[in-house]
Amino acid sequence: MNLVKPITIAIILIIIGVVFFILMFFNPISDIALALAGLAFILPGFILLGQVRNIKRDEEKFERIMSKLYEIQQELEKVEQPSGTGVAIADVISSGLKYYAEHMSKPKKEEEND
Repeated sequence: MNLVKPITIAIILIIIGVVFFILMFFNPISDIALALAGLAFILPGFILLGQVRNIKRDEEKFERIMSKLYEIQQELEKVEQPSGTGVAIADVISSGLKYYAEHMSKPKKEEEND
């Protein structure tokens, strides 16, 4: 995120507020009005700088989380499927077919014995 504009705006607001405070000393008649105007510019400037600092901190946290997730993804891709799973499935199917064939042929053998 481009944070140059908010930082520039915050610095300009603070400078304008400081100028109002300096003008307050040269114009004693409206010193309260100038002090309030100076505060009205300085406070938003500092608030904006605080928000920019929070945005930078959040972006750093996001980057750390994304790098960790990328590392986890790389490790998950390294994990290979165990070899021989197809053989196990074929063994189960063949034993099932063998059992079925024996079971179906049993009644015929019993009929022949009778």
